[in-house]
Amino acid sequence: MRIYRNFREAHSEIERDLAEMGIRVHPHTYQDKYIADDPRFETLELQDYIYTVTNPHTTDLKPVQPWAMEEFKERMSFEGINPGKAWKLREEVWEEFLHQGKFAYTYSERMYFQLTKLTAEARDNPDSRQLYLSIWDPDTDITRLGGAARVPCSLGYLFQIRNDKVDIKYFMRSCDWVTHFQNDVYLAHRLQIWFATKVGKLPGKFTHYIGSLHVFQKDVKGVF
Repeated sequence: MRIYRNFREAHSEIERDLAEMGIRVHPHTYQDKYIADDPRFETLELQDYIYTVTNPHTTDLKPVQPWAMEEFKERMSFEGINPGKAWKLREEVWEEFLHQGKFAYTYSERMYFQLTKLTAEARDNPDSRQLYLSIWDPDTDITRLGGAARVPCSLGYLFQIRNDKVDIKYFMRSCDWVTHFQNDVYLAHRLQIWFATKVGKLPGKFTHYIGSLHVFQKDVKGVF
């Protein structure tokens, strides 16, 4: 596991690791699209990447704004929004995944019914190892494999209160370095801050587990 002081340092070193240690792979599907014959989706992939940022701050990140701010508001709305309005601020990325006016899932739908229980449990049992917010829904997502429909890239978030701070462990099966990494990390850290505030603590360490960190050929120009 790599340990970094801040997100700026992490971003620079992770990019170098991806460039130097990534392997070539060409997946058959991308979200709900068949791309086996599309050379733009030849992929440089770094597997099993784990890092910790000891002093995380949102100011060290560069998410796509104002989309990321509005997306966070929808995720924390406690309303199960789908499709919402935030996607329109990044329409070039999200419109192709709308089907019959909705997305296959939203984080808002997956999160809202868990948050109240988790924060209450954290206040009652601050030493708990069970404060897991699941994004992956096994009953639904197992039926959508192989490009049948989109499934979450984020599997979930584990909160732990240690040394009087809220640490977060962010688990991802897949992360697109160019299009989504900075946004995913920003939204996860905002969630960490929100959770810490709700339980009367400060945010602590940020740890990120990524099964497949990758960059597509169509995006690589100017990155490495």
